[in-house]
Amino acid sequence: MKKIITLLAVTLFSLNAFAQPERAPGDYKKIEAYKTKFITEELDLSTEEAQKFWPVYNEYNKKLQEIFNDRMENMSHREVRDKWDELSEEQLEEFTLQELENQKKIAELKITYFSKFKAAVGSRKAATFFRAEMEFRKHLMEMLGKRRGRKR
Repeated sequence: MKKIITLLAVTLFSLNAFAQPERAPGDYKKIEAYKTKFITEELDLSTEEAQKFWPVYNEYNKKLQEIFNDRMENMSHREVRDKWDELSEEQLEEFTLQELENQKKIAELKITYFSKFKAAVGSRKAATFFRAEMEFRKHLMEMLGKRRGRKR
């Protein structure tokens, strides 16, 4: 009987591991490479502009990731969404204020880096970068939606 229970437990545990595979580390790198290509094409950077732009972008992206990582360390959006009705008013208020503070940090970061991008590649391309960033997110979401539609 012990063997059957052990075998059943191992089987269930194995199925759970296969049911929700972790994202491969290469997925993030592929997305970043695609984003770099997308932005490069949208901005039509000269060699000289690219040499000035990409170090500023890398600095910006690192700081943006720090904000997103801080967000993820706190209560996740999925957890809040799934347990919304169970959370106290204080918890909801804390989550909301924290999220608004994160959005404020992101906006402040973008304002700061607009000036830095502008110094590197000029106003038009700096503005185009932020538009391209939004377009990339939209494009990526559409691609993911299509992929998920095919899997169903």
